[in-house]
Amino acid sequence: MGIRAFFHKIKMGFVRAGESSIPYVNEAKRYGNYGEDEFTYMLRRELPSCKIKRNIVISTAEGNAEIDCLVLYENKLFAIEVKRWKGCLTEREDGFLQEKTDRWTGETHTKFLKSPFKQLGRAIYLLRKQVPVKAWVNAVVFFEDDELESVSVFSENVWFDRYQDLVAHIRNGGKSSLGSGAIDLFEKCVPADYLYANAWGKSLHCIINRATLRFDGVPVDKIVSIRISHHWSYDELFVKLTDGSERIITLENGKIQVSDNGRISTYALCKLDYIELGKTLIQ
Repeated sequence: MGIRAFFHKIKMGFVRAGESSIPYVNEAKRYGNYGEDEFTYMLRRELPSCKIKRNIVISTAEGNAEIDCLVLYENKLFAIEVKRWKGCLTEREDGFLQEKTDRWTGETHTKFLKSPFKQLGRAIYLLRKQVPVKAWVNAVVFFEDDELESVSVFSENVWFDRYQDLVAHIRNGGKSSLGSGAIDLFEKCVPADYLYANAWGKSLHCIINRATLRFDGVPVDKIVSIRISHHWSYDELFVKLTDGSERIITLENGKIQVSDNGRISTYALCKLDYIELGKTLIQ
């Protein structure tokens, strides 16, 4: 190695050390993401013929939103909001009152939570703006947690707190769409990509600008995931493709551009450990 190459390598190492990473994820968000993972696994097991898209990203001139889970079953479409809330939940006019009993002191703590029904209703409204396809979208809120004690709802919104009841509703309830409306809307919805960094368990759902995923000899539309191995002055990218094959790419200081809730950001690959591109989940 020549002296110039040596000093370039040293310089790149310090440059990479100062690059920005994805934001920290608070404990509540990480807990919610884990619940969505379990929820999706359950649906795929109980409804093997359904198609699922997670974390649908919605961006319109009227606002941005996200739908936790979009399920296509036969000719029915379900938008599902998953809430991992503990304790006793009581619906109020503008949300829910949460009451939790401290297991150590016996004290009861209360907290006001925003209405998931209104949150989901707004997301579906914006989705129709973004994807103007005529189809009925069944709105469902699912409450799931080992420490959930009770749910009291006075409104006529559809909700469940047991997997069996939700699965039965998807199979036998809900409204169907005319023609191919449900399928067309489902296909046009964009599931979020996923970024993960081992440090502090940081993660982010976003939409990656595909132009920043162009690597020599690798078809962008065939990329499933990217595992990243870090070295002092460069990264090794293990790019998995839809056919199961893997390509290895070496980059000094690669970066990707993403859209996160309408905001454009750039992140260095040297600060990421894993990337998964949004996809449809089927058995």
